[in-house]
Amino acid sequence: MNNQSKKVYAIIPSAGSGTRFDTTLPKQYFNINEELIIEKTINQFLKIDEIEKIIVPVGEQDKIFSNLEIAINKKVMSVLGGKTRAESVLNALETVRENSLVVVHDAVRPFISTDMIKNLVKNFDEKTDDALIYGIPIYEALKKIDPDTFSIKKSVDRNKYYLAQTPQICLSDVLKEAINFCLKDNYYPGDESEAIEKTGGKIRFLPGQRSNIKITVQEDLFDEKIGNGFDSHRFMPGDGLMIGGCKIPCEYKFDAHSDGDIVLHALVDSMLGSLGLGDIGTHFPNTDKWKDSEGKYLYKLTNEMIQEKGYSLSQVDIIVILEEPKLNTFREKIIASLKNITGLKESNIGFKAKTSEKMGFIGNNEGAACFVMAKLKK
Repeated sequence: MNNQSKKVYAIIPSAGSGTRFDTTLPKQYFNINEELIIEKTINQFLKIDEIEKIIVPVGEQDKIFSNLEIAINKKVMSVLGGKTRAESVLNALETVRENSLVVVHDAVRPFISTDMIKNLVKNFDEKTDDALIYGIPIYEALKKIDPDTFSIKKSVDRNKYYLAQTPQICLSDVLKEAINFCLKDNYYPGDESEAIEKTGGKIRFLPGQRSNIKITVQEDLFDEKIGNGFDSHRFMPGDGLMIGGCKIPCEYKFDAHSDGDIVLHALVDSMLGSLGLGDIGTHFPNTDKWKDSEGKYLYKLTNEMIQEKGYSLSQVDIIVILEEPKLNTFREKIIASLKNITGLKESNIGFKAKTSEKMGFIGNNEGAACFVMAKLKK
């Protein structure tokens, strides 16, 4: 890391109440994979030796942070936060005794990478930059609305706008002066770069990462769903089995109301189950309407259902159980078919074929079964 002539401090504001999160527990204290959001965030900064101190402004009523193991780390110190983000950051800056580099990061951006932090410090040039921040382009259509009626006033050229992210870096004296300037006029900036912008400072962007999300509402946390699906059919004389959208040549076919594609039927079952929408029989019963329907058509309809709920299929793991025909020679063909039907990458499609070791109706080569686990993403 460059800029080693000055000390580097991190400020992680954590005094917010998280009103938009719609819960009595502040969002920074929610758990992600056995680790609190704020712990996950701070731990990323603790991995960087060059950071002198991590300063965490906390709320006056906060009874949680001081009891965390991470709070007793010698590189971590807490200070009393203010009523606003700007006041909290200003309180933290009061503990920085000399003009130093300060990296300010949202407590609720736990997926920040150490490379992003290091890259920010490395690229900051105090001779030309008053602040250096991360930002990402806006890909969705952008509208200006009337906040009272929520009616659209006009469409905006999204190419002229970026979403600002943290971390943001600047000199501590520059940031302190900028925040004091804003607060003197009762103006409360949304982030540090906005405060510096108000004083005419020069702010530069670096390309950010979409994975560096800010957890603002509960949907930001719970964005994945997992479901299990199952299907099985007996054999009857025919000219091939439908498996994953492929016709596998053999002397029989599935005895089924539709095409009997056990892979696509189990996939549909798992997708429906992941969102609590029932099972394949609920939506596609044995009626004339669905007679001889192709599995890929049922998948298409199911995919439309989950998209209406705001989800998309992101990964599948498939196990087919049958004795004959052996599927290993058809594996690549089946995966290619599933890629075409689902739009998934091959790395997100698991496909295995097993036998039942001559046990039961499958072992007697009377039929086949399929289990599928599907993951949906918000």
